[in-house]
Amino acid sequence: MGVRERKQLRWIKQVQVSAPGSVGSAAAHDVAPTARERLIAALADWPQTVAQLAKTFGLAQPTVLEHVRRALRDGLLVEVQVPAAERRFAAERYYAPTVPVIRAPDRELLESACQALADDIAASLAMHRADLEAAFAMTTLAREGWSFADLGPYLNETIQRLMHQGDAATPQYRPLPAHGLAWVEEAADFALDLAEETVTQAERQEETA
Repeated sequence: MGVRERKQLRWIKQVQVSAPGSVGSAAAHDVAPTARERLIAALADWPQTVAQLAKTFGLAQPTVLEHVRRALRDGLLVEVQVPAAERRFAAERYYAPTVPVIRAPDRELLESACQALADDIAASLAMHRADLEAAFAMTTLAREGWSFADLGPYLNETIQRLMHQGDAATPQYRPLPAHGLAWVEEAADFALDLAEETVTQAERQEETA
């Protein structure tokens, strides 16, 4: 038997993070954001330096610098220029997210504008659901024991991709970044900070060592 080639997989990630000053209680399905997600949230409104971020999180600058370096390496943050009047020192480096941060008021506006379209798509999907289920029943996936519901994310992505290919009027979106983070949303605050996440990572490394 020949050597089986490793499959190339594409990951799509969507997360919710808490923006500074956000209020409210977390929904049951919310998951506490990681350190880098909180880092993006802290930079959502304006660029900051490592020193400013360290003050925001109450951490030592070397700890924050390590998080910033990782985020830069993975393409989640980028160094940006700010007006000279806003700098304390000429050599200061400011950082900002490379992914859009959807704030609560903006989400309400966008969801309101999308509601009618969502209703039309839902009605169309309901009309064609039997065809989709019939096609699924003939697949290898069905014989392997997967359910139609398991393919929901794949079907949604496929329908959107085919829409973009078949209609020049359909909005064209930028490709998913290599790091897999398409956007972040403002959510209820979580009691997790960079320091706790750093400790958690160290504990995981010790467990796997």
